[in-house]
Amino acid sequence: MKIAVMTDPGKLEIREMEIPGFRKTEVLVKISAVGLCTWEQKFYKGIPGSYPFLGGHEISGVVEAVGKEVAQDIKKGDHVVVASLTRCGECYYCRRGLDNLCENTGIESKPEPGDLWGPGGFSEYFVAKGYEVYKISSDIELSIGTLAEPLACVIRSIDRSRIEFGDTAVVLGGGVMGMIHVLLAKYRGATVIVSEPDSSRRKKALSLGADYAVDPLNIDLVEFVKHRTKGRGAEAVLFTAGGKAAIEGGIKCLVQNGTMVIYGGTGSKDIISIDPKLFHYDEVCITGVTKHTKDTFRRAAELISHGKLPLNELISEEYPFDKIVEAFERAGAMDTFRVIVKM
Repeated sequence: MKIAVMTDPGKLEIREMEIPGFRKTEVLVKISAVGLCTWEQKFYKGIPGSYPFLGGHEISGVVEAVGKEVAQDIKKGDHVVVASLTRCGECYYCRRGLDNLCENTGIESKPEPGDLWGPGGFSEYFVAKGYEVYKISSDIELSIGTLAEPLACVIRSIDRSRIEFGDTAVVLGGGVMGMIHVLLAKYRGATVIVSEPDSSRRKKALSLGADYAVDPLNIDLVEFVKHRTKGRGAEAVLFTAGGKAAIEGGIKCLVQNGTMVIYGGTGSKDIISIDPKLFHYDEVCITGVTKHTKDTFRRAAELISHGKLPLNELISEEYPFDKIVEAFERAGAMDTFRVIVKM
């Protein structure tokens, strides 16, 4: 089979290796499509000490073979999505049901010289543990299946936000993760306000169902939110991008007893200071999420299988596997959401 190895920042090379064997509790998946997540994009731009890197964790494909001791009902030919960020199942957090916080995920993230590491989806075949494989309807395009992993992460974010029917939700950032927040917040029955400086992304948010899309560089977001909530504020604020300024502005948008979820990544300069009276008197909750759980991945696969969300609107471009470098060059552009590599 062919694999695409990131040997240095901005450099990928196609190599050949044997199709891996698999154990009785594992599944061999013939990969059909892989999404280029911002995580892999960071490696493409450069993370010291991380190469050679075999990326790719937003995986969809077709089952090629199933180990005899795989418990779930899957068979050769089934269309599946794969939760490729392995969890050990034995650490303190896994045993508490918080497998997204697994202490042993990424434990080999600093490879020995010459060794490959990474989730491994930039390959024609993938060996997954039985619990990592989720069946989806064969009626769904496998490119859409690559969005199962980000969708599963955002489901956890929406759960933490406590959004209810009739609430107002503010989504900070209009990238692909912001758009998935828009879709799910609307699905939960919320009025959605998107804060995004780029005009094309504001337009996209509105086309996906956002009620309002605001340019925070030219409009006071806090005043806008308060005006449309009769002076109270939003029940939920969902940070996906924008750094310190977006977080501090988002906190001011909260209603009393509202919740802010820090979903997106932040930089070393994004440190904020908070008056504890905000918690004592206004009872706000500021929390965060990382990764997905087995349950949110299961729910994401169900949403995809039943076509509940227009996720196809978030796939900007598709490239063949041998054009993966070109795909990475496009993936970070402002006019794209998710770029897909097809095997």
